[in-house]
Amino acid sequence: MPRRSNPSRRPAAAVADAAGPSVLDSVDRIVAEWRIERPDLAVAPIEVMTRLGRVRTRIDEELAAVFAGYDLSSADFTVIAALRRAGSPYSLPQSALMARLGLTSGTVSVRLGRLEGKGIVTRTPSSDDARGVLVALTDKGAQLFDRVAPVHLRNEDVLLSALSDAERDQLARLLRKLLVGFEHERSVSPLGFTVSAAHVARRARTAVGLSDRAGLLVQDVEPAGPAADAGLQVGDLIVGLEQDAMPLLSCVDLATATAAARNAHRPLVLGVLRGEQARAVSIG
Repeated sequence: MPRRSNPSRRPAAAVADAAGPSVLDSVDRIVAEWRIERPDLAVAPIEVMTRLGRVRTRIDEELAAVFAGYDLSSADFTVIAALRRAGSPYSLPQSALMARLGLTSGTVSVRLGRLEGKGIVTRTPSSDDARGVLVALTDKGAQLFDRVAPVHLRNEDVLLSALSDAERDQLARLLRKLLVGFEHERSVSPLGFTVSAAHVARRARTAVGLSDRAGLLVQDVEPAGPAADAGLQVGDLIVGLEQDAMPLLSCVDLATATAAARNAHRPLVLGVLRGEQARAVSIG
């Protein structure tokens, strides 16, 4: 017996197309299916997070193909590039290399062992630290970088071909704001206060039963500083610029707004939530 069609179970692409772009990607299908199956779920983050993951996967595949032509992996090249960026004589303490790459000692040691075996890097005892190791590019390693880097950068440029220069700049700015929030979970303002990132602030507020609002949570106020004089308090949530009705969700935007106010010789007027009560705080 043929199956009867269910009008509520239309193809996901058709559903998404009716209310969205005419050219869809695989994430549009996922979002459309969830809107049919579970319209109660707040699936908007999928639009960003799943796309970031899938784009990263495709890019990694393309980068790996280029590096394979030089008997390297993407991980190998990050080590070579970090040493080359350090400048002549292209060496770094292994601990500094670990910090630059954001890797553990064990992971770095494995990568260095592989590159050392190919004659690309050397490891020698540090003259400044009896227990330290100095990692350096060999001449072969430096020459390899000079061959690989132009090809690699050209490949990256090709992979971004769907975006105009202006769109690339916009995407870079947005990704920078997102990354800053993870790399700088606490940020100090020259006006005498310290804030935590927006994702930290949301978790902190909901943990104590306050509304789930995005903003910058004030963690510390310097005594007798401009912020303290203006009445800013620990626990306040900075949600925007009061004078412009513009949200402030990143310390990047806070720094920009602070510089603009100082250059214009005017106070920085912040919209804050103290608990659930909205108020304005004028600093400077």
